[in-house]
Amino acid sequence: MAGNKLRIVHYINQFYGQIGGEDKADVDFSVKEGPFGPGILLQALFGDDAEVVGTIICGDNYFASRTQEASEKLIKLVEPFKADLFFAGPAFNAGRYGIACGQACKAIAEKFNIPVFSGMYQENPGVDLYRNSVMITKTHNSAAQMKEDLGNMVRTAKNVLRNSQGHKFLTGVGIGTPEEEGYFPQMMIKNVFTEKTGAARAVDMLLDKIHGRPFKTELEYPTYDEFIPPEPVKDMKKCRIAVVSDGGLVDKDNKGRLRGRSCGVWTSYNLDDFMSPDKTEDDYVIAHEGYFHSHVMQDRNRIVPYDVLTELEKEKLIGVLHREYYVTGGNSTVIKWCGNMGQEIAQKLLDQKVGAVILTST
Repeated sequence: MAGNKLRIVHYINQFYGQIGGEDKADVDFSVKEGPFGPGILLQALFGDDAEVVGTIICGDNYFASRTQEASEKLIKLVEPFKADLFFAGPAFNAGRYGIACGQACKAIAEKFNIPVFSGMYQENPGVDLYRNSVMITKTHNSAAQMKEDLGNMVRTAKNVLRNSQGHKFLTGVGIGTPEEEGYFPQMMIKNVFTEKTGAARAVDMLLDKIHGRPFKTELEYPTYDEFIPPEPVKDMKKCRIAVVSDGGLVDKDNKGRLRGRSCGVWTSYNLDDFMSPDKTEDDYVIAHEGYFHSHVMQDRNRIVPYDVLTELEKEKLIGVLHREYYVTGGNSTVIKWCGNMGQEIAQKLLDQKVGAVILTST
């Protein structure tokens, strides 16, 4: 290979590393020489400009649950490759994968002082956790647009390398705006020369706002919904308590037609019938593709704590266990849909005089 080619190390999870799905999410690191999985496309997109010299694979659970330990292992595995660039993902809307990609990039940048790049969907938790220290390109919700999204990551990397001196991208040197480059804003303020002073531009924006004309702020801050914390339950011994879950545990026929990912609907069951001791593992399915199901299928009380709650009810430590169980699947669901479902379920619970909710998740 040509000696002037940039050397790339690529990080992927167990799924893209073709080890397995959620059942293999706890696997430790493994290393492959050269490109593998999506790295083959990464190599093709770079062409003769770079060479993917190594691929590092790790399970999502393993990395996301022990980020410090995993980061130290990753550094040792990357070091022999003498990488010029580090790519992770893209992770799309896979939350644990996004956290792993973000932490991997952050650790490698800090240790080796080289450019690092990842890609995620806007609702991936890895975005808010790592956007300020990692160049994260915006992607679609799923891998259906892998070629386009990975291509955007490569384009951004080439633009950064063309206009900066390697690691200087961390200080914003040589980077276009988030709109120009397609990455998530890093809350970084840059000095630029303009025809008008800041005061004049501010007055122009104010006048545009007053007259209803379109304008664009120069400093955007993230916005979040405001939630008012609920008042504590005054007397649990008089309280009706319900169980709501996004773990996706449903009957074998999946009467509510819940989907394994991007689920925008919910359903409910009679709790006593649903958790009947006469039922077996064959009477259930899990409409959720974001976690390994075996532990819940072995004991459904792990996601619907019926055993503990009925015991508390018998001991009169709680007032009444509400006999309707509400469920949806919380894997890669857009925030707006989550809000809509939450409001619908909350109204049902209020109508039925429920005073508190046990929310279970994965």
